[in-house]
Amino acid sequence: MKTKVNHPDFEKLPLVDAEWTEENWRHLLDYLVLNDVVSYKEITSLVLGHLNPSQVGTSIASKKTFQAHFPPRKTWQAVREWHLSQLGRCVDCNTRLELQADHINPRELLGDTADTLENMTLRCRRCNVVRRPSHKNGGLTHLTAESALMWILFTKKPTTYQEYALLCREYGLTMANIRFEEAWAMARWLHREGKYEISDDSKF
Repeated sequence: MKTKVNHPDFEKLPLVDAEWTEENWRHLLDYLVLNDVVSYKEITSLVLGHLNPSQVGTSIASKKTFQAHFPPRKTWQAVREWHLSQLGRCVDCNTRLELQADHINPRELLGDTADTLENMTLRCRRCNVVRRPSHKNGGLTHLTAESALMWILFTKKPTTYQEYALLCREYGLTMANIRFEEAWAMARWLHREGKYEISDDSKF
């Protein structure tokens, strides 16, 4: 990845997020709090929400294809036991965040016969997406797209939208430019509060 040097606030940190240590991430977190971008309460509340286990009652127990394997009104009991027997971490990356029930052998191959508890596991949202044929570019970047957009904004601090869009492409983000424009709104909002520098040369 060809990339601009970090902003002076992060100049001692590795240029590539995949090389960051826990201490580097803590530095960014403290920076966001000290600069009144977010509060520790907001961060903790968000993390707690993402620790909340997947809604398997909706994603599994309420589906007729799973219900077909159990006596009437017994599906949830079986699904609940299956859920409790899991390790509570993504089987691919080991995170506890954003866990979802996912097929081991995909429905694209097996159709409705894929819908058995023996064919289910827990994956985080990111690892789940990476496996989908419709998301062939999933997993090419270290961070999720939504996180990478903000990581670039805060650690590189481009002063123009044009530079920001270029950094996003160099990072490996493949979505439409409109997503970069949406993310650039954060720079504009912070600029209005005197917390982000935007050059007069910026497209908007």
